[in-house]
Amino acid sequence: VAIVLATMSNCEVVNLPQLEVEHHQVRDVLRCILHTILFNRALGLVRPRDVDLELFNITYVQCVDITVEREVNARVEAAMNWLDKNPRKPVQVSLSFFEKRYKQAWFSKQEERLYWEQWTVCIHCSNHRQRSTTITGDTHDLQEHHERQKRLQDLLRETLAMVLRHVNEKREHIPPVVSSEAVTFPYEIAVSSANDSTSGFVALKKLLSQTKAPQMLS
Repeated sequence: VAIVLATMSNCEVVNLPQLEVEHHQVRDVLRCILHTILFNRALGLVRPRDVDLELFNITYVQCVDITVEREVNARVEAAMNWLDKNPRKPVQVSLSFFEKRYKQAWFSKQEERLYWEQWTVCIHCSNHRQRSTTITGDTHDLQEHHERQKRLQDLLRETLAMVLRHVNEKREHIPPVVSSEAVTFPYEIAVSSANDSTSGFVALKKLLSQTKAPQMLS
């Protein structure tokens, strides 16, 4: 039986700006941010692929790796489902990198996860409907839509620039590379309420604490 323990004390935490996004934009925005982080923290041999985000006139790079793509898509869909069930609440998506270490306990094998970096982004899904393509659309509504689109585009560009600055400036906390995988360190993507006090590491700690190692006499 593997018992998972978490160590988070030396973790570098990066809180990205909250983004107000229309429902039809959520998938593209989340994929863009998650793939940008994963590509820039993929220290192995990777084949890059440019992705054109025509909605915002942005091009980002992702790893050509089916495992990474499946995981990102699955967690993006989880975020979409969460937003659909909680339409007036922002969702928090966290991407965490960790090391795995194993210790032999009395009756089990303990897996220790040493978290060294976590990225969080909050997405607020606005109630604005997707812009109509008909010529009968209200001029004021169209102007508001373009203004929101421009604000989001600028903030998304700023967010990607923040990611690139951080990965280039913050390297001393990265553990030694011991894997030949494209994304060389294990990672996990979690979806939770941005307003929930049990989100992020607190939720992870609560989950892991539900399985305890056998008590030992001192």
